[in-house]
Amino acid sequence: MRFAVYVISLLLLVVISGCGKRILVTPDKKPPAEKPVENVTFAGTIPCADCRAMDLTVTLFQDKTFRLRRVLTGLRQGGSRTEYDLGRWKIVDDRLILDNGDRWPMQFRYMTETEIRMLDQRGNEIVSKLDYSLRKIRFVDIVPGPVALDGLFSKGGAAFSFRECKTGKQYPLLFQSRNTAVEQQYMELRSGSGKPLLATLKGSFVMRKPQAGAPPMEHIVVQQFGRFWPGGDCRSRRKSAVKLTGTYWNVIDITGIEDVMNTGGKSPYLLLALNSNSIKGFTGCNSLMGQYAKAPASIAFSRLATTRMACPGSSPRIEKAFLNALRNAVAWKITGTTLELYDNGSRLLMRLKAG
Repeated sequence: MRFAVYVISLLLLVVISGCGKRILVTPDKKPPAEKPVENVTFAGTIPCADCRAMDLTVTLFQDKTFRLRRVLTGLRQGGSRTEYDLGRWKIVDDRLILDNGDRWPMQFRYMTETEIRMLDQRGNEIVSKLDYSLRKIRFVDIVPGPVALDGLFSKGGAAFSFRECKTGKQYPLLFQSRNTAVEQQYMELRSGSGKPLLATLKGSFVMRKPQAGAPPMEHIVVQQFGRFWPGGDCRSRRKSAVKLTGTYWNVIDITGIEDVMNTGGKSPYLLLALNSNSIKGFTGCNSLMGQYAKAPASIAFSRLATTRMACPGSSPRIEKAFLNALRNAVAWKITGTTLELYDNGSRLLMRLKAG
């Protein structure tokens, strides 16, 4: 009997030891590989708050940079508009983050290796039955532009180069025809031989051979040269962006209102005080007063009050929509010189332009 107990105990020990060894050796889940491992383009048509549809193309390059193109069709004011952007991408968990230097980077969630789904500006899921997915296409769209660019312009010998600010990448710079005025300005403004100068321009990305027998590489072809910014650099250029406070924000459109600019007089505007939490503005009919509270991710307007003038035409309807947009706003975003206000469902309420 004692021998049988001994044998059974020995067998249990072997089984338990074997099970423990398997648990230690075999991981529960294989760590996901970092994506992408090659240049890849995702594209699709997604819903648009202030247009009929948005055709969005996003190309991720192996060097952790991206370029994108938005084609907005059926704008409320008529026609369509194409926008370009670029920057650097990174993967955080299963989220793809496209950082173009703005306060709110564009974010997506990887659904599969061939599908990404757009998230709201705070990185949360968009609760909707509509399709917010982009899907991998069979070819790589380099999204050539033309794109408005900031960067460091320099000249070495007879060649120009441009270190683009948002990506940090350096490109050979080509002019469609020799631009002696730009070259002369550079020579006059630079601080020393070969020293870079901050410049703005509009250009397209093309593949060219830098010299005979060399492999092709991306160049920037200048369509329109802006200007030099002596003493500036990429960091100071980003810091000079329009601020939320202390700026006159002219209303350019309110969701659901087509004739916001047709008040018959002065257009609506908003001003958030720089050194207090007060606001003032104009609704399209009456003067506006109130208070605001903001954080990096949120905003709230309160104690809104107006004068009580008689308003002709469509002004009362525009005033009501303007006030409702302010009351429902919980998030804000500035892109360039445009301010956007969003509700708690990440729906666009109103767009304003720095005046």
